Amino acid sequence: MKKVVIAVTKPYLGHVDPEDKEFGVGMLDKFLHTLEKMPNIPYAICFYTEGVKLVCDGSPLLTGFQILHERGVKLVVCQSCLEYYHLREQLEAGEIGGMNDILSLMMEADNVIFA
Repeated sequence: MKKVVIAVTKPYLGHVDPEDKEFGVGMLDKFLHTLEKMPNIPYAICFYTEGVKLVCDGSPLLTGFQILHERGVKLVVCQSCLEYYHLREQLEAGEIGGMNDILSLMMEADNVIFA
């Protein structure tokens, strides 16, 4: 089976105009729920820049990521980004890692998907 890593860099899916961010959040929610049901799940999901907000307290998508983690998906969250956004104490899912950890996962992967 191929080793797939998903990179999450923002709190919505794709590139959307500022007035369409709610739509982008809804699409990311749909993406997660579809992924939850698939027989093949990614090896890891890496969160950096604004993406770290999705695995912290108050995220509307936190449950989806927790479900994937329970299914065995490794969640790696950028330490520097958590600190930049003052969210380290609010992390609810995943493990804190450095950019070295994130890049190592990406380099080991057969495929990297940028969500």
